[in-house]
Amino acid sequence: MALPLRTRSVDRVAVPMLLPHLRDIDGLFAELRRVLAPHGLISVLVPAPRSFGWHGAALRKAVRGAWRHRSAVEHPEWLAAAADFAVLADDRLDFTLDGDAASGGADELCAAGVYPPDLPDRARADLAGHRTALRTVRLRRVVARR
Repeated sequence: MALPLRTRSVDRVAVPMLLPHLRDIDGLFAELRRVLAPHGLISVLVPAPRSFGWHGAALRKAVRGAWRHRSAVEHPEWLAAAADFAVLADDRLDFTLDGDAASGGADELCAAGVYPPDLPDRARADLAGHRTALRTVRLRRVVARR
């Protein structure tokens, strides 16, 4: 995957909700290193795993298993460090959806990349029945420097 940018021509790059869906994470980081100027920053936004409480162990396992790259969701800071980036910040942010957004259900959150797009129907039904899973969205932001 080649970005249509000159080598070392960009100061900052945002990578929102993309990492867990890619087949070639190493290729992405190599391309980011190519286009970033020295000391350039990347900001990676990924879904943050939820525990779903002690009643939701099976749901957590189903959600974790449905991601193409679990490490991109669970340890994006490791991936950035392994790609020779210095991790500067690692934040988890909770967003509470209002009634209209939360009523969209699991399908819309899967389509938005908050939950795996290929989540099995049974897990989607369990997710829809979980009280807080559709009202609170947790995201993780990792900022790293080249």
